[in-house]
Amino acid sequence: MVLRSLLATTAVAGVLVGGLVAGATAADAAPGDSSQGNCPGARPVPGSSDSLLVEAPAGQVITGYCVKSAGLKGTTGTPETVVLATPVSSLVLRHTEGGNLTHYTLFTAPVATELEEPTDPEEPPVGPTDPEEPVDPETPEEPVEEPEEPESTPNPPVTTPGGGFDWDWAYETPGCDGLVVAYPSNIPEGQSNDVNIRLLTDRGEITLNYHLDQGTWSGTTAFVYSQHRLWPADVASYTVVWTQVGGTNYHWQGAVECALGEPSPTTGTRNGYAVVKPGTGDDSGTGTVPAEPAADLVTGYRTGTITLSRGQRLGADTIVVTGLDGRSLELQRLRKGAWSTVGTVATADGTATVTYPKQTKRGTVGYRLVTGDWTSEVLTVRVR
Repeated sequence: MVLRSLLATTAVAGVLVGGLVAGATAADAAPGDSSQGNCPGARPVPGSSDSLLVEAPAGQVITGYCVKSAGLKGTTGTPETVVLATPVSSLVLRHTEGGNLTHYTLFTAPVATELEEPTDPEEPPVGPTDPEEPVDPETPEEPVEEPEEPESTPNPPVTTPGGGFDWDWAYETPGCDGLVVAYPSNIPEGQSNDVNIRLLTDRGEITLNYHLDQGTWSGTTAFVYSQHRLWPADVASYTVVWTQVGGTNYHWQGAVECALGEPSPTTGTRNGYAVVKPGTGDDSGTGTVPAEPAADLVTGYRTGTITLSRGQRLGADTIVVTGLDGRSLELQRLRKGAWSTVGTVATADGTATVTYPKQTKRGTVGYRLVTGDWTSEVLTVRVR
């Protein structure tokens, strides 16, 4: 299983565990050309983290955001603007290329309110009344310019070797908060108005359908699970297993496992949220296996996310191993929801080298090291 930290909104009960970082107001977050160095009206991200929890100002909702990151090796972390399919009150920001966030901007809009019912007019006063004192006319307020709607980051076109549209273009692996889709700029009209996401929750299996009646989604759009009308109340855990995005033949399949609630002996915390630790649950989710040792057996193994072009090979890792007593490490790969062994790393106490196969297919795969009851963190490779 790919074990991912929970990134969710306040719409899920009990998910907020840490402090909130106030977001920019709509005026502060006026959109602009985010391709020129930084996000418009950008605010610096404190510390060094690849995610940031933000909250809309009072009376506002978040409709989109722009983030800039330091990037990972082989990426630039250039500013990207994301429009939310459904506004939210709070959200965890992250860059699709990974890396520590450096700046961000929130796009917000007023919360929609229902009009009050008209009241019956009061009875007119009986008899003459004293005239009211004349009042000075108020100075008219200058009109307030409404911020424009954010425009999501335009994405490059996708083409086949023959120059036609590539109907097999791939999108990002879903996260625990939602799915971010970067639609190609040359996608044919009328193709991107449906998204389906299947999750296995402790309340049963659900499929969330996002449908746009008029128009189509474009640019970079985020679909947040907890804002969907079918999202069940009191969810404690769930696994994202399948997604379908209109406009591509590519279907993501896998197992992104997410847990809500306070930490327990079998869970830890990452970025302020509960996350199942490797080695504390079996693949069915119904039993347990021994937890990983207190000390790491392997140090120096890469984790996180790396983006490569199809046909490239991931560079080898030099790792330090201790306490294996001559046992070998298996290099496993996650593809289409199943782990399989792709190589063996011969080790003795000391150093060893992990080599990876050539990346021949577009999409997202995961790699991990396994020996006995010990499992490493996952290295995610996105192949474009």
